[in-house]
Amino acid sequence: MSKKRNQITRRQFLAATASASIASPLLLTGSTLGKDGSLPPSNRITIGVFGVGNRGSDSIRAMAPLPDHQILAIAEARQDRGLRAQNVVHQMYADRTNQSGYKACELYSDFRDVLLRDDIDVIWGTVPDHWHGPIYSRIIKSGKDVYGEKSLTRYISQGVKVCQMVRKYGTVFQVGTQQRSSPHFRKACELARNGYLGKIHTVEVAAPRGAAYPSVAPSDPPKGFDWDMWTGPAPMFPFDTQRVEWLAMYMISHYCVGFVTNWGVHHLDIAGWGVPEIFHKPFEIEGTGMMPQNGMTDTWVTWRAALRYESGLLLDFCSTGDPHPQGCRFVGDEGWVHVNRAGISAEPASLLDVQFKDNDVRLHVSPGSDASMNPGYAYTPHTADFFRSVRTRQDPVSPVEEGHAATTLGNVTDIALRLGCKLKWNPVLSCFDNEQANQMLSRAERAPWTM
Repeated sequence: MSKKRNQITRRQFLAATASASIASPLLLTGSTLGKDGSLPPSNRITIGVFGVGNRGSDSIRAMAPLPDHQILAIAEARQDRGLRAQNVVHQMYADRTNQSGYKACELYSDFRDVLLRDDIDVIWGTVPDHWHGPIYSRIIKSGKDVYGEKSLTRYISQGVKVCQMVRKYGTVFQVGTQQRSSPHFRKACELARNGYLGKIHTVEVAAPRGAAYPSVAPSDPPKGFDWDMWTGPAPMFPFDTQRVEWLAMYMISHYCVGFVTNWGVHHLDIAGWGVPEIFHKPFEIEGTGMMPQNGMTDTWVTWRAALRYESGLLLDFCSTGDPHPQGCRFVGDEGWVHVNRAGISAEPASLLDVQFKDNDVRLHVSPGSDASMNPGYAYTPHTADFFRSVRTRQDPVSPVEEGHAATTLGNVTDIALRLGCKLKWNPVLSCFDNEQANQMLSRAERAPWTM
């Protein structure tokens, strides 16, 4: 009970400083710092980072331009990575506060020890996909807010539970689908939503292809590598040096659905942002794909699936070049717009010069997303948007339900391709019209890491 009261007090402090944070979300000014150059406790958002591999390290770098935070803890099953990230954090705040001996970020091997700390407001969940459901649920129960990397969860049933818990506990949850914090993605979706393309009849989505990796011999984990903790809710296998590394672990179904979901979620999310029917209405799905023929990986290398809605809308989802270019293309009877991280194009080209009207639907704008910064680097404005939501208690640009919906589209595609038959998906009931497919909505989690 005392922990709950303390958490509410921290949120009240943060809410009291919300207006100042929103007004200048990307600038570090003297007024945001204490007399000794440190962040005042009532101004800062205190953070624990879970997992500091590629994504976790990127998240720390993305926070650097923002003034209103302090990373107090890192939890990492691989000691060498944890120590490396801890040094980066110490140097970041030493530079900011002019304190050469800054040492306020603690390193943990067990994330549960971080959740017991009352002085931490939010957790950055940047662990492998198989950990998402079990770890996000524990963060939510602890009373902390969450920046949760995509895919939202490894299994659809886990995502349903996470969405329910976020609303039950009043959690602010930003999903790491950061393309929503890029202005050109937002513009493409606003063109689609407001009828500038005419009636949308097709949405083409393409994500990077998967990859195959050969099996390697088992070995002992390196010193400081907690293999049992890294494995977590997944089945336990003998350790080997390849399955735990980028990119192989994304291609092993015990840990990830593969790029059909892990990368596909980004452009599928944009498809649903621009045409909400894609997230909310039932559809039939069928498709084909190619799996590795041998080795340790067992997720789709290439794929193409057709998702057909009762309105006649088609979502054509494939791996890049099979046949569509990477990104999301909205096709209407009066024109099209294509968007990816490289930019935006349209036919007719004049669509890119549209001046939106006062009564048009305008989408959520992340702080700093229209600033003179690299438009392809959306992590910092996406992070600033989360910080703003932590203070205001309002939903961020990537709310949990839409992150779940985008993740589900990839997972449903994976299931349909594995079964090799046409299926019908009901997003309201979160189920198929096929019992075998419904059995694939979840998988037993290894104790004690069940949700």
